[in-house]
Amino acid sequence: MMPATDDVAGVYTPGRVLRVGDAEGQAESYELALTVVSAREFKRGVLVRFEGVGDRNAAEVLRGRTLLLSADEARPLDAGEYFLHDLVGMEVEVESGGVLGRVADIYEVAQGHCLGVSDGEREHLVPFTATLVRKVDLEAGRIVIEPLPGLFDL
Repeated sequence: MMPATDDVAGVYTPGRVLRVGDAEGQAESYELALTVVSAREFKRGVLVRFEGVGDRNAAEVLRGRTLLLSADEARPLDAGEYFLHDLVGMEVEVESGGVLGRVADIYEVAQGHCLGVSDGEREHLVPFTATLVRKVDLEAGRIVIEPLPGLFDL
Protein backbone atom coordinates (compact mmCIF):
# COMPACT_ATOMS: atom_id res chain seq x y z
CA MET A 1 0.00 0.00 0.00
CA MET A 2 1.21 3.51 -0.83
CA PRO A 3 0.51 5.82 2.12
CA ALA A 4 -0.96 9.27 1.48
CA THR A 5 0.49 10.59 4.71
CA ASP A 6 3.83 11.80 5.94
CA ASP A 7 2.98 10.39 9.40
CA VAL A 8 3.14 6.66 8.59
CA ALA A 9 4.18 5.63 12.11
CA GLY A 10 1.42 7.74 13.68
CA VAL A 11 -1.37 6.53 11.41
CA TYR A 12 -0.54 2.82 11.20
CA THR A 13 -0.11 2.14 14.91
CA PRO A 14 -1.39 -1.15 16.36
CA GLY A 15 -4.98 -0.78 17.54
CA ARG A 16 -5.78 2.14 15.17
CA VAL A 17 -9.14 1.72 13.44
CA LEU A 18 -9.25 2.89 9.82
CA ARG A 19 -12.40 3.16 7.72
CA VAL A 20 -12.40 1.78 4.20
CA GLY A 21 -13.24 4.17 1.40
CA ASP A 22 -13.56 3.86 -2.34
CA ALA A 23 -10.76 4.58 -4.83
CA GLU A 24 -11.52 8.34 -4.67
CA GLY A 25 -11.29 8.44 -0.88
CA GLN A 26 -15.04 8.66 -0.20
CA ALA A 27 -16.37 6.64 2.73
CA GLU A 28 -18.18 3.47 1.75
CA SER A 29 -21.85 3.46 2.68
CA TYR A 30 -21.57 0.26 4.72
CA GLU A 31 -18.86 1.66 7.03
CA LEU A 32 -16.29 -1.12 6.78
CA ALA A 33 -13.51 -0.58 9.33
CA LEU A 34 -10.19 -2.34 9.87
CA THR A 35 -8.02 -2.48 12.98
CA VAL A 36 -4.24 -2.33 12.52
CA VAL A 37 -2.34 -5.26 14.04
CA SER A 38 1.10 -4.31 12.75
CA ALA A 39 2.75 -2.22 10.05
CA ARG A 40 6.20 -1.71 8.62
CA GLU A 41 7.64 0.33 5.82
CA PHE A 42 8.56 -1.73 2.78
CA LYS A 43 10.24 -0.31 -0.32
CA ARG A 44 8.18 2.81 -1.15
CA GLY A 45 5.05 1.70 0.69
CA VAL A 46 3.77 0.11 3.88
CA LEU A 47 2.92 -3.50 4.68
CA VAL A 48 -0.02 -3.54 7.09
CA ARG A 49 -1.65 -6.48 8.82
CA PHE A 50 -5.28 -6.02 9.93
CA GLU A 51 -7.48 -8.00 12.31
CA GLY A 52 -9.62 -10.47 10.38
CA VAL A 53 -7.58 -10.20 7.16
CA GLY A 54 -5.56 -13.38 7.39
CA ASP A 55 -4.46 -14.13 3.84
CA ARG A 56 -4.02 -12.69 0.35
CA ASN A 57 -7.54 -13.69 -0.71
CA ALA A 58 -9.06 -11.68 2.13
CA ALA A 59 -6.73 -8.75 1.38
CA GLU A 60 -7.62 -8.83 -2.33
CA VAL A 61 -11.09 -7.49 -1.50
CA LEU A 62 -9.38 -4.28 -0.33
CA ARG A 63 -7.45 -3.70 -3.58
CA GLY A 64 -8.05 -0.22 -5.00
CA ARG A 65 -9.70 1.05 -1.82
CA THR A 66 -8.59 3.93 0.34
CA LEU A 67 -8.00 3.78 4.08
CA LEU A 68 -9.47 6.75 5.94
CA LEU A 69 -8.63 8.38 9.23
CA SER A 70 -10.96 10.98 10.70
CA ALA A 71 -9.51 14.49 10.90
CA ASP A 72 -9.86 14.58 14.69
CA GLU A 73 -7.60 11.52 14.94
CA ALA A 74 -4.86 12.96 12.71
CA ARG A 75 -1.94 14.68 14.33
CA PRO A 76 -2.35 18.46 14.63
CA LEU A 77 -0.90 20.30 11.65
CA ASP A 78 2.12 22.50 12.14
CA ALA A 79 2.13 26.09 10.90
CA GLY A 80 2.31 26.11 7.11
CA GLU A 81 0.99 22.53 6.79
CA TYR A 82 -2.33 21.59 5.21
CA PHE A 83 -4.20 18.60 3.88
CA LEU A 84 -4.14 18.22 0.10
CA HIS A 85 -7.93 18.03 -0.05
CA ASP A 86 -8.05 21.53 1.49
CA LEU A 87 -6.50 22.89 -1.74
CA VAL A 88 -9.48 21.88 -3.91
CA GLY A 89 -11.53 24.96 -4.78
CA MET A 90 -8.72 27.43 -4.08
CA GLU A 91 -7.99 30.14 -6.64
CA VAL A 92 -4.60 29.88 -8.34
CA GLU A 93 -2.93 33.20 -9.11
CA VAL A 94 0.24 33.89 -11.05
CA GLU A 95 2.83 35.85 -9.09
CA SER A 96 3.34 38.31 -11.95
CA GLY A 97 -0.43 38.94 -12.16
CA GLY A 98 -3.54 37.20 -13.37
CA VAL A 99 -5.61 34.23 -12.33
CA LEU A 100 -4.99 30.78 -13.81
CA GLY A 101 -8.19 29.26 -12.38
CA ARG A 102 -9.34 27.13 -9.45
CA VAL A 103 -8.00 23.82 -8.18
CA ALA A 104 -10.48 21.22 -9.43
CA ASP A 105 -8.51 18.11 -8.56
CA ILE A 106 -5.19 16.84 -7.26
CA TYR A 107 -3.32 14.11 -9.10
CA GLU A 108 -0.65 11.85 -7.68
CA VAL A 109 2.13 11.26 -10.19
CA ALA A 110 5.50 9.54 -9.87
CA GLN A 111 7.26 12.84 -9.16
CA GLY A 112 4.77 13.99 -6.51
CA HIS A 113 1.48 15.83 -6.92
CA CYS A 114 -0.03 18.00 -9.64
CA LEU A 115 -2.85 20.45 -9.19
CA GLY A 116 -5.57 20.21 -11.82
CA VAL A 117 -6.44 23.89 -12.26
CA SER A 118 -9.56 24.67 -14.27
CA ASP A 119 -10.08 28.01 -15.98
CA GLY A 120 -13.64 27.06 -16.94
CA GLU A 121 -12.66 25.89 -20.41
CA ARG A 122 -9.72 23.58 -19.82
CA GLU A 123 -7.61 22.09 -17.09
CA HIS A 124 -3.98 23.06 -16.53
CA LEU A 125 -1.69 20.65 -14.69
CA VAL A 126 0.51 22.52 -12.23
CA PRO A 127 3.34 20.53 -10.62
CA PHE A 128 2.98 21.07 -6.87
CA THR A 129 6.63 21.86 -6.22
CA ALA A 130 8.49 24.59 -4.35
CA THR A 131 9.91 25.69 -7.71
CA LEU A 132 6.45 26.70 -8.96
CA VAL A 133 4.25 27.14 -5.88
CA ARG A 134 5.29 30.28 -4.02
CA LYS A 135 2.51 30.56 -1.44
CA VAL A 136 -0.49 28.63 -0.14
CA ASP A 137 -2.88 30.86 1.81
CA LEU A 138 -5.68 28.72 3.22
CA GLU A 139 -7.42 31.63 4.92
CA ALA A 140 -7.58 33.69 1.71
CA GLY A 141 -8.34 30.60 -0.39
CA ARG A 142 -5.55 31.21 -2.86
CA ILE A 143 -2.35 29.67 -4.16
CA VAL A 144 0.31 31.82 -5.78
CA ILE A 145 2.52 30.25 -8.45
CA GLU A 146 5.37 31.41 -10.63
CA PRO A 147 5.32 29.15 -13.67
CA LEU A 148 8.31 28.47 -15.85
CA PRO A 149 8.27 30.55 -19.05
CA GLY A 150 6.00 28.97 -21.66
CA LEU A 151 4.39 26.50 -19.25
CA PHE A 152 0.96 28.12 -19.64
CA ASP A 153 -0.60 30.32 -22.31
CA LEU A 154 -1.44 33.34 -20.18
